[in-house]
Amino acid sequence: MNSFLTRRIYIAGIVLALSLVLFVAGYNQESAEAYLFPVIVAFIMLMCSLISIVREAMNLCLEDFQEFPFRTQIPVLLIMVLGVSLVEILGMFSTTLLVLLSVSYWYSPIEENNKRLIRSLIFSGGFSLAMYLLFAVMLNVQLPRGWLF
Repeated sequence: MNSFLTRRIYIAGIVLALSLVLFVAGYNQESAEAYLFPVIVAFIMLMCSLISIVREAMNLCLEDFQEFPFRTQIPVLLIMVLGVSLVEILGMFSTTLLVLLSVSYWYSPIEENNKRLIRSLIFSGGFSLAMYLLFAVMLNVQLPRGWLF
């Protein structure tokens, strides 16, 4: 087994262990209703990591891995840190919209700026709307409200 495959199995194992801990921690709470959504997310993580480990162990993965150097990730990490620090000021949904807009614009393929911006706006606006409908409307979760929304 080559080192690259071993590393991928190791990473999938870490994700599996983390999701199992999160699933058990959320499942064993007294107020099960409040932890329903985190348990669902942890369960999905658990299933995806199990599938990943099986795929790696049975060598069913494609070898189409492309390098993604850390230096190209630094701007997005800074955007995320800025976004987390602005949640209380701007509000959850507006901060999400701005962070997703910035990240999707940063990583979108190089093309005409207007088309790139429109696609990023559609993606970030749609995701923010879906998040609003899920958390504020369906689950009635109180999220930080700021100046904007």
